[in-house]
Amino acid sequence: MNPNPNDAFNEGYDRQGMLSTLEMAPEQSRDALQKTEVVDFRNISKTINKIVIAGMGGSAIGGILLNDWLIEESKIPIITSQNYNLPRFVDKHTLVIAVSYSGNTEETISALNDALDRGSKIITITSGGKLEERSLEKNIQCVKLPRGLQPRAALPYQLMCLAVMARKLSLLNHDDGIDEAIEILTEMRDEFKKTHPDNIAIKIAHDLKGHIPFIYGSRLFRGVAYRYSTQFNENSKIAAYAGYFPEAFHNAVMICEAPSEILDKICVLLLRDSIENTRIKKKVDGFKELLELRRIKTIEITARGKGKLARIMSTIYTGDYVSTYLGLLYGVDPSSVNAITAIKQIK
Repeated sequence: MNPNPNDAFNEGYDRQGMLSTLEMAPEQSRDALQKTEVVDFRNISKTINKIVIAGMGGSAIGGILLNDWLIEESKIPIITSQNYNLPRFVDKHTLVIAVSYSGNTEETISALNDALDRGSKIITITSGGKLEERSLEKNIQCVKLPRGLQPRAALPYQLMCLAVMARKLSLLNHDDGIDEAIEILTEMRDEFKKTHPDNIAIKIAHDLKGHIPFIYGSRLFRGVAYRYSTQFNENSKIAAYAGYFPEAFHNAVMICEAPSEILDKICVLLLRDSIENTRIKKKVDGFKELLELRRIKTIEITARGKGKLARIMSTIYTGDYVSTYLGLLYGVDPSSVNAITAIKQIK
């Protein structure tokens, strides 16, 4: 029987209510749909030939996931820029979507000004701050999000806003799967509650405690694996590594030959796609066998749903809960960002 969360977790550590915020993911997603439907793309869709999402940290991950979701379907490139300056190719035919949950991220503000200088089409996503002020000043369409969240906890808002924009720009050739993704999040929410007797997120958190997670997934889950690593960084306050297949077959799998004293501290998380490429599946199975031969702790997490967006969001939702529960097991507040705040104050 899985551990009872009441025996292992001190809810007092969750001072800013990360678990409560995670429970609101379906509602956040639906709210994002309504907020983004009012964005007018009539003067944008016919003139752009590329999209750049400018953001940092928790405000950048939505763009990375959008690229993973649409890379095999979109006829125009979708790129995430995590820097003060935009790539040189950004011009008047580029749609720049500037994302900063706080609205005060200095890199994103700089990128916005860069986009204005180049005459790019611009949309902003923010809860306020300087980004909203700049949007009003320059008559830029702004999707306004509610305040009071950590940027990483606003991912359902950010990703769903981008999903609706992709639909309005006709980047999808089929049903976008947005409704399916929200339905699956709603189902999973009940399974991840602290009191659920078979809470898989709690079990995985217990299995991970005392280990450094190495996360791998297929190409569809490249950004998902990265999200896992950053959530372990921020929510659990631990080191983590992320990679993706098939690229990892050419380098990262060599951890199987590492010294035993290192392997004892590693736990490999394999993010399995419910609709997996046959060649990838066989090689991942082979990788798992090599890990087991070296007695490396291995955990599999399988995506849910049929559509790509549902599979991406369901896997992320599991990781968000696992990293939060792991932070509580370590006795830390999953929402605290003291080190990030200290770095931001350096001018």
